[in-house]
Amino acid sequence: MATNLKKSLLTNPYAVLFLLGAMFSGSCKEDKGKDLVCISVPEDTSALGRKNHFIPVMSIDIYEKDFRNTRDSLKRSFPDLFIPDSETFNKASIVEFFQNPKVVGLKFYYGIKPGPEKKKALRLMIVGVDSAGNNVYIKNKRGALAAQADDDDGGLEYGQCSPPCDGLEP
Repeated sequence: MATNLKKSLLTNPYAVLFLLGAMFSGSCKEDKGKDLVCISVPEDTSALGRKNHFIPVMSIDIYEKDFRNTRDSLKRSFPDLFIPDSETFNKASIVEFFQNPKVVGLKFYYGIKPGPEKKKALRLMIVGVDSAGNNVYIKNKRGALAAQADDDDGGLEYGQCSPPCDGLEP
């Protein structure tokens, strides 16, 4: 009888979906010993919350190509300016922002980092943003978050550059 019940549960697509849902709907606290972070997605009725940020791959390719052409032109005009193709940030650093329930998104700033002997680098910096559009910073010590800036508050920089930011990172 038990094998018939087990067989009928596994052959019924609704039962399989129910079992999968039950497996993945548990609390993050149930998986002790794993590095899990539960991040709630609060309802955000702000303009940012209503924005659809999707861009098709074809558009990404077009934007990247146009950027590379513009970057190459800028490099000829400003040979002391390093402009990377991209910067990559690790997941743990990004998740740190979303552990703060006030954070509804990320804001990306561009900056020019002074380098050695006139060499300057265009760099990407990331801060959190609340539903009113205010910056929300992370603490220098991992995990602690704050909404006001002081010496220990900040955001992210030092992404992994492509091409490499040789000599520009700390």
